[in-house]
Amino acid sequence: MKKYLLLLMALIAGLSLNAEKRAKVIKISVQPQEAAIYVDNNLIGYGYGEFTRPPKKNQVAIIRIECNEYTTAHSKFYGGDERNSISINLMQDGFYRGSAASGLVNRYLTITLDPQYYTINDNGNVNCEMAWKLLHQILLNYFPEIETTDFHGGYLQTPWKYKTFNMSEKQLRNRVTVRDISTPERVAFQIKISSEVAGAMQARHGEFDEVDRLPKELEPMVEELQTRIGKASSI
Repeated sequence: MKKYLLLLMALIAGLSLNAEKRAKVIKISVQPQEAAIYVDNNLIGYGYGEFTRPPKKNQVAIIRIECNEYTTAHSKFYGGDERNSISINLMQDGFYRGSAASGLVNRYLTITLDPQYYTINDNGNVNCEMAWKLLHQILLNYFPEIETTDFHGGYLQTPWKYKTFNMSEKQLRNRVTVRDISTPERVAFQIKISSEVAGAMQARHGEFDEVDRLPKELEPMVEELQTRIGKASSI
């Protein structure tokens, strides 16, 4: 009987010691340091925070970590968890790894044409056929086709080109629109590179919003459009 009593006391002491090892306040650290930490939808800090351990073993605290340009992280912490601290490193959203900021999208750029790509006859009529052909060559290196071409009306447009990214729910779409604004005094095209983004659900419904970013593989196209047919200038 005495042996069982000693065993019981040792067990109780062990449980008490284990309970003491579990801190009542849980510390959480996050990278990057500007990430917002939410526990049960309450903001507890940026990069570092503390919250109270759930009082019961099966009770749970819901953790959410958010930071611009990073994938949101979700986690759970149960009252019976042995840990007294948590460390979380966010993954950068693949959308930001695969695209680049650009101040040239979603607005018209005026390109004054190089004289080698147009002619002006004695009546002052401008012929930009060579410039249009070069534009086709450039754009077909980045788009599968040209959706609309009207040389006489001075208009060209590509179809939308869609891109998804690893480790991201975002989808980006881009297209190029060109219009001829030439006069005998100034032979020029206006070029607009449209760039729009949507989350997975919004993309399925065609609900895209303009964004000042461009897929990295289209950056050389922007350079070509500004330099190969002429020189970029203000409107």
